[in-house]
Amino acid sequence: MDLTPIRLMLWAPGLLLATPAAAGPWFPCGSFSDLNLTKNCQLDRYPVTHFEYAIQYNSAEPLPVVCTTWNYGFRIYNKLPIVVESDNPQGVMRWGGAIFYTATTASDDDTCGVGTWRHKYWRLDQNNTVTTAWTNGCLNLPLLCRER
Repeated sequence: MDLTPIRLMLWAPGLLLATPAAAGPWFPCGSFSDLNLTKNCQLDRYPVTHFEYAIQYNSAEPLPVVCTTWNYGFRIYNKLPIVVESDNPQGVMRWGGAIFYTATTASDDDTCGVGTWRHKYWRLDQNNTVTTAWTNGCLNLPLLCRER
C-alpha cells in the first residue's frame, strides 16, 4: 500500500482533486518532436509510468499535460482547464486551454512539418460544449518532466 501523502484541492464546485503532496521539481526533458509515437506518445527516457509532462504555454508556470490517442493520431492538452477569452474579464471568461495534435484525420495537421503539431485553443461554451477556435499554427514546444 502506497502511503505517500496527498494534498486535496477543491478545483471547482463539487470536484475534489488529490495530488501528490511532494511532487518532484519540473525540469526540461525534450520537446514534442521527441515523443515516441510508436510507444503511445511517451519520451523514451521519461516514461509516463514514472514521469508526468508539462508545457509552459501562455504561462510562466508549468501546465501539466497528457498525450492521448483515439483511433487516429495523438493529442496533447492541458489536464486542468485554464481561464481563456479573458482579455476583458468584465465581459467574457471561459474555461479552456490548448490542444496540439498530429497524425489525426483532420486535414490541417497534414500541413505541419515533421516534428511539429497543429495547435488550437479550446473552450467550454455556455452549454458546457467543447469548441475549438484560433490557432497559432504548427509548433514544436519544449516539454518539462517531473517524477511522479
